Amino acid sequence: MSVPSVDLPRELDGLHVLVLPGGTDPLDLAAAWFPDAAWAREPVSAGEAAARSRPMTGARFRGIAAEAADPAPGLLRLDGSTSLEGPVPGGPAGQVDLYALVPAESHAPDLALAWMTAAARRAGGSVVTADRARVVVPDPGAAVDLTLWSAQPLSAQDALPLVRPAMSGARVGPTEVPQQAADGLTFSVTATFEYDGAITVRTGRSAEVPAALLRLDWRAYGPWSYRVSWQPPEPEELHVEQPSQLHLIARARVQPSVARVAAALWRAVGGTVVDSGGFVVPPEELQDRATARR
Repeated sequence: MSVPSVDLPRELDGLHVLVLPGGTDPLDLAAAWFPDAAWAREPVSAGEAAARSRPMTGARFRGIAAEAADPAPGLLRLDGSTSLEGPVPGGPAGQVDLYALVPAESHAPDLALAWMTAAARRAGGSVVTADRARVVVPDPGAAVDLTLWSAQPLSAQDALPLVRPAMSGARVGPTEVPQQAADGLTFSVTATFEYDGAITVRTGRSAEVPAALLRLDWRAYGPWSYRVSWQPPEPEELHVEQPSQLHLIARARVQPSVARVAAALWRAVGGTVVDSGGFVVPPEELQDRATARR
């Protein structure tokens, strides 16, 4: 997705700016990393301002003028040290919304900056640095790995028949059967593609879960994690801004398989899927990923 060019207003000078597609809810994105995220001041859109400014009608309101209202940005508290102020309209016809990172201290915390990049990747947006030296446009397709969090454990013997068909085109040979722990419930299995690297499924029990799950009903997830990860032929390309065309082709071919594995496990044990950016992947999105053309 291409991000429209943006003219930043002067009031945002000196602040990191998160650029999101118009209408994107930043609270959903913030809650994935900051469990206590909440609006300290809700934004007032132009439409809401116009509605509040309409004259009062009826005999009982005769002669009473409605209080004028103006559009106003909101203030979204991320944590005790940072907030997000916006939206401020930007780009042609308000195609994007701008949110400024407002730190309580003189320097923005690293966690907030990392979240801005992850949120931009998730939503198809961008980040403009405070010095205006860079516009970071994270690649949404780079978030390949998926983790299912479920209340139900699954043994290696039960998992392998589920994930093997989902790893279409891969080889799961006798030497790559699950490595099973003594309790029979912690295992990993790797399937290798001829040109596209490998997919590994690892499961285990954890005392900590992603922040994105903490706002869900406790029955919607559990301590058992099923991590489905991709190891490309050249692993270092996972960490470069502009990977090679061969990497992008391999990624496009393997992404549906990663989603199919996660979907197969989800159908078997239930729970909630979270992507590598820490954001919840709803079932309909998981299905879209799984049915994408290889």
